[in-house]
Amino acid sequence: MRKQITSKGRKWEIMNSFWMIWTFFPFGFFNYISFFYTSYRVKQKKWFIAGVIYSIPFILFSIVNEIVSENHWLNDLSFIVLFISWIASIVHVFNMRTEYLLRLEARTLSKARELEQLKTIIKEEYKGIDMSMMEAEKRYVEKPVMEKLVDINKATEEEISSIPAIGGLLAKKIVMVREKEGGFRSLEHFSECLQLKPHVVEKIRPFIKFPELESPSKQNKYEGRIVDF
Repeated sequence: MRKQITSKGRKWEIMNSFWMIWTFFPFGFFNYISFFYTSYRVKQKKWFIAGVIYSIPFILFSIVNEIVSENHWLNDLSFIVLFISWIASIVHVFNMRTEYLLRLEARTLSKARELEQLKTIIKEEYKGIDMSMMEAEKRYVEKPVMEKLVDINKATEEEISSIPAIGGLLAKKIVMVREKEGGFRSLEHFSECLQLKPHVVEKIRPFIKFPELESPSKQNKYEGRIVDF
């Protein structure tokens, strides 16, 4: 049994040798196809040139057969040339098969390496993106916890804006509403005045407090000058 040519095994070599069948069609009518095919697969110009050369006898035979009679000597000569080129092409494909399979294996391995390199490059690119996203999430999750509750009725605009879920715009609005309302009595009063959504209120709740507002001095029920009758 003939020793295998490549590291791919006998089965792979046989599966990649079917192109040789074209040369066995009678009188070399399709032998040039084998050379064009192998030239394309492994990018070898010399086999493309061989395909062109082997196609010439077939083309000449076809032309001569159309323009001269069957008994003409040119017809016989063109057939002899076609027959000789056919035999030569069969010998040629057997001689080139080893080189073709080795070149094909090398290109296959090269493509596999290129694919692995591409996978590595893409993985590194997305790894960088993933790391950036993870760091961003980490910064968001690990946002410093406020050491003490913010007195929403006394805090400055900057202090209020530092509370999670409250930005600069909302902090400005809170200060304006606080001045208008004279302070916030409770979380419910606070959320009602600012028309906050429930999920925003829940985020703010752990960071703010509402000290009781000083009650205004009670006025006497009866005021004014006492009139004696």
